[in-house]
Amino acid sequence: SVPQARAGAPSSPMCGIAGAVSLLGHVDGEAVRRMVSQQRHRGPDHEDVWTSPAGRCVLGYDRLSIIDLSAAGNQPMHDPATGNTIVYNGEIYNFRELREQCRRDGYHFRSNSDTEVILALYGKHGHACVAKLRGMFAFAIWDERRQQLFMARDRSGEKPLNYALSDGQLLFASEIAPLAAHPDVSGEIDVEALELYLELQHVPAPWSIYRSVRKLPPGHLAVFDRSGLRMERYWQLDYRTKQAMTDADALDALEEHVRDAVRVRLVADVPVGATLSGGVDSSLVVAMMAGLMDQPVKTFTVSFADEAFDESPFAREIADRYGTDHHVVTVESDVQELLPQMLRHYGEPYGDKAAVAAFRVSRMAGEHVKVALNGDGGDELLGGYQRYAIPSWRLAAGALIDRWRDPRSALGRLGEMQAASSLWARGKRRLTTRYLHPELQSIASWLYWGDRARERLLGGLGSDVVQRWRSDWLAGAMEHADHPVDRMLWIDNHTYLPDDGLVKMDIAAMHCSLEPRTPFVDHELVEFCSRLPVAMKVRHQTGKYLLKRLAERYMPEHLVYRPKQGFSIPVDSWLRGPLLPYVRDHLLDGDLVAPLDPQTVSRTLDEFIQGRNHHAYRIWLLLIFTVWREISRERAPVLPRW
Repeated sequence: SVPQARAGAPSSPMCGIAGAVSLLGHVDGEAVRRMVSQQRHRGPDHEDVWTSPAGRCVLGYDRLSIIDLSAAGNQPMHDPATGNTIVYNGEIYNFRELREQCRRDGYHFRSNSDTEVILALYGKHGHACVAKLRGMFAFAIWDERRQQLFMARDRSGEKPLNYALSDGQLLFASEIAPLAAHPDVSGEIDVEALELYLELQHVPAPWSIYRSVRKLPPGHLAVFDRSGLRMERYWQLDYRTKQAMTDADALDALEEHVRDAVRVRLVADVPVGATLSGGVDSSLVVAMMAGLMDQPVKTFTVSFADEAFDESPFAREIADRYGTDHHVVTVESDVQELLPQMLRHYGEPYGDKAAVAAFRVSRMAGEHVKVALNGDGGDELLGGYQRYAIPSWRLAAGALIDRWRDPRSALGRLGEMQAASSLWARGKRRLTTRYLHPELQSIASWLYWGDRARERLLGGLGSDVVQRWRSDWLAGAMEHADHPVDRMLWIDNHTYLPDDGLVKMDIAAMHCSLEPRTPFVDHELVEFCSRLPVAMKVRHQTGKYLLKRLAERYMPEHLVYRPKQGFSIPVDSWLRGPLLPYVRDHLLDGDLVAPLDPQTVSRTLDEFIQGRNHHAYRIWLLLIFTVWREISRERAPVLPRW
């Protein structure tokens, strides 16, 4: 068993980080201190700011103490031997092995901290240090000798890192809102980001809703010095290399990888729990935790009055099976107060409706524990979404169809297929995206603002950014995977998971000083699954085949093979019912709707109310945008020119 607290564990910082570097003059330290204070919810246990000897770099830090609660882990952490200083948000799970390697190489540690291990590795390996880290992280190191800032973000994108360039200086922060509030950062809205939000329900990296703010992509590092900002990818997920294994061997190996990914995430000197939806992924995590911990797992879930969205009975069945200390919170439709709070933390429009449930369950969990494991990433691991349920003949055909018709040739007609409504057009769309080129489903939204409708909504502001976004990711998938299933997995692991799913849980949890940990994005587990044959991912039109076989060892089949739900909300009934006055107030306010076309917004709302078109998702995205505009009035975002 893994104890709840382990002596001699590393001092691991879950926190908020911020900083500024100006190679042309002194940095405004008070402005950095304000950014740090505005992220205090991410780390209420300690706050500090450090300034380099020449005043060219200021680093700030908010600490949420998880392991080794002493002051030894406080940051910014300085290495007097090299002059290097780090601020770091994350958890390095192979800390002990790396620490021992550094000790054998002659490094003398002054603390019991994985933060110091990163400093030691950087001193020996430079930028290559990131390849040795197993875990979640976003950090910045000021290299005093080279007079440069080195930044890096973990492979899957669990921890955020946002930055802005302004008049010869670089600013960075864990969250967007504090960075956007900096006096040197422009508040102009990025129209491309707005277009992408309307298509995807979130703003993907490297964009943010502000033209001057960008996100460091997952698996990337960056260096800022007198030559400017340089960025490079240090990790690439590839599905082309396959490992021959029997089903039995693959199943045993998967179980070992999942258990190890859960085990390393249990180490803490504070209470650890789990969010439990009742689905396969979170249930499997809880089952593994129950077998590894020496006390009952604390589990947390949400319930709804609408049974179509309520998974709490399934979560209760898992909780009873493993004897967890189970807690349930009911999510009501009165979210008028919650939405502004949520969007202040996201710092930009974020339309994934599941964020409401994530905020509620995180807030409840935060009252009992400081660390919560979750089941995010399981669907992207082995293909759990409905689009992966591909007919067997199509799986067998594999890449052969591409020799006849390349999926890139159909990409340009996606907008036309989305807009068409005739029976023939719908049949052609289904044939193209389900049978001929299933990978197109991972880069084309069929629920939100399609190409034609988005053009009308944006009027003269529209661009080709969505088409470029689709084209770039499809090209990457074609380069790194040979089968449509693997291409969908490659795309989902580079787009939806880091830009939506992991962002959702980081912000939802950290807003109440709760650390989320996600076993299914462990890079060793992800790389193992990438090498599995497609038949172990999708079989008999069942996605996530091997993971469900593993789940059969831990739970009854009726839970394993029930229809997928996940944390969500009954958005349609809420918008038509108790939220309708709130929706009207926001969507009929021309100032809040701008720069979107008010007539298109009004017409869409009218059609939704009359029931002539099912626009619930479009109305939700518009509501989120206008609420963000409303709370951002303090920052006064600058509207783009028509």
